[in-house]
Amino acid sequence: MNTIKLTVLSMILTFCINHHVFAHVENADKRKKLNPTVTQKVDYQSLIESMITDSPQPFSGTVLLMQKGKKLVSLSKGDGITQDSSFVLASLSKQITATLIMQAVESGRLTLDSHLNQYLSNDDEPKHSLDNKLPLSQGYHEGITIAQLLTHTSGINTQGKPNLFEPGTRFQYSNLGYTLLGQVLEKVNKLSFSEQISQFNKKYKLSGLDAKTGSIDNIRQHLPTLSLGLTETAKGLSQSDLTINTSLIPAGGIISTTRAFSDFQQKLHSGQLISPKSYQLMTTPHTEITFLWPNMHYGYGLRLNFDDNLTEYSHTGYLSGYMSMTLYYPQYNLSLVMLENLSLNLNYLDRVFELHNQIRAAIRQSLINRNSKV
Repeated sequence: MNTIKLTVLSMILTFCINHHVFAHVENADKRKKLNPTVTQKVDYQSLIESMITDSPQPFSGTVLLMQKGKKLVSLSKGDGITQDSSFVLASLSKQITATLIMQAVESGRLTLDSHLNQYLSNDDEPKHSLDNKLPLSQGYHEGITIAQLLTHTSGINTQGKPNLFEPGTRFQYSNLGYTLLGQVLEKVNKLSFSEQISQFNKKYKLSGLDAKTGSIDNIRQHLPTLSLGLTETAKGLSQSDLTINTSLIPAGGIISTTRAFSDFQQKLHSGQLISPKSYQLMTTPHTEITFLWPNMHYGYGLRLNFDDNLTEYSHTGYLSGYMSMTLYYPQYNLSLVMLENLSLNLNYLDRVFELHNQIRAAIRQSLINRNSKV
């Protein structure tokens, strides 16, 4: 009888131990997917694909994750969407505008502490006409500088209205500020902003940056790779009525493929576009900001975060029919570009960037875990 009891007890213990081990392994596997470590090579392609598939939010667009020239993630989803599709960048455009400003500073055409109004005079207007030229604006607060426009600390208000606050004392995100930077660039370079984008694209062999005006349907007649923007309403998805004018382009209207913007980002962060001094200014936290993500700062056209000993340069964008996100981690030379031709309903703001937040969190966690093992 004792032998039988011992045998039964042994079988029960063996079952419990094995069950515990299998459960532990299963749970460990789940944790590894969420918190990959340096000992486990992260399958970012499967990770991001599953996050998009499992997301309750609709997704239409492309994602490209690159590290040291190697493609870690390349995916496309949506009707007619491929890696060759182009999208309106929305506020990711600001990185390009800021880069052009720094190039103009390096060439001696302007200075960061110069005041805005001195560049908005018609006194020395060139005699020849410029295609798609921005209309010059005048009469803004006399204390506003180029640097303050870059960092959204100018407090600039609609022309003819008082400044929102004393320039340089607060942060207030401003698309108008970047529109005016586009005007400044046209003034000092004596070339339309659209043409400057065209030359920039050609000079640095980005093969995918563009700047055109008109309705999306009209632009698609000249640029068939441009994806048709969709917007989410309470009734479902409908075609966006977005029209790109010259004022929008420097702040949010540049058009790009994921590959072209990824190439731009790589060239920017590897010193191929601006000098080390300019790059340091661009990536310096000039002001703290309140954003979806905590502990954020703003540089020149870039959002900055330094939590968990991890340096992150980022931006997001939203226009009717288009959403975007870019992330760059210089310690790992890791670059994400996510462009979409679908804008979610702003009446439910907590879900608009929910998928972006999840993807960012997963990438950050993988890098933080890697840091902890070094």
